[in-house]
Amino acid sequence: MFKSFIALCAAIGSTLGISTAHTADGKLETKLLIVKPGDLIVQKDKADWKAIKILAVDAWPDGSFAAHCLTFESSPAKPTIESLKRVPVRIWHAPIDAQSFGEGWEWIGNQVPSTQELAGFTEYLKLTDFPRYVELTRQDPKVLIQTATDYYTRANALGDQGKRLEAIAEYTKAIDTVPLFFEAIDNRAFTYMELGKFDEALSDFEESLRVNPDGVSAFFSRGECLMKLGQLEAAEKVFLEGQHRFPAKRDVFASFLQQTRVLQKKN
Repeated sequence: MFKSFIALCAAIGSTLGISTAHTADGKLETKLLIVKPGDLIVQKDKADWKAIKILAVDAWPDGSFAAHCLTFESSPAKPTIESLKRVPVRIWHAPIDAQSFGEGWEWIGNQVPSTQELAGFTEYLKLTDFPRYVELTRQDPKVLIQTATDYYTRANALGDQGKRLEAIAEYTKAIDTVPLFFEAIDNRAFTYMELGKFDEALSDFEESLRVNPDGVSAFFSRGECLMKLGQLEAAEKVFLEGQHRFPAKRDVFASFLQQTRVLQKKN
């Protein structure tokens, strides 16, 4: 049960310390402005001023750049580093095309982002780039993995005792700790199915497949949920694709494909 999760965790560990693609010096030259983490930039918009703080800058393979930004509420006077301390945050994390920081934008200073300011960005990384999240938050990946595994083990035990709601709560803790833990996502989904909560189960199986696209159990069970929800055409497509995508399970997919087609004719 744990083999694929352990393999995934080993991959995480091997990448720690290697950042997602960045420019060599962490800086980025745009049309008229150079931005780097911590930069505060402002622009006048009609009668008001808007301000942005750069949290991080990423370079993508296609040559474009994304700036991860914290945005402030507009203010009537031109912001300064000091005045922005009193301006409410509007959005804690917004990925913005860095090429948009051209004409009209002005640099007013640089302040290293605080832990609070980085909270939105780190939550984004937790879901999209877990190794970088671990690196940025300076957490021990072994501790995170062990914590998630403990939650998972408790959830399994609770499920065996028929305590399904309690099991779901523990699976959720495991997933919140390590969002890549697709076995926990799958088992939470199976528990939802046992409770007849097929919408929730379907959502979990889809999330599991985003993490682990080759998960045959999640792929097949997604089709089952669609059947239970009466979405027979969608279920048919899943079982039809599954026959070709997972040839070792072809007979199972074919059987459910036939059942789905029979139900469609009855309806």
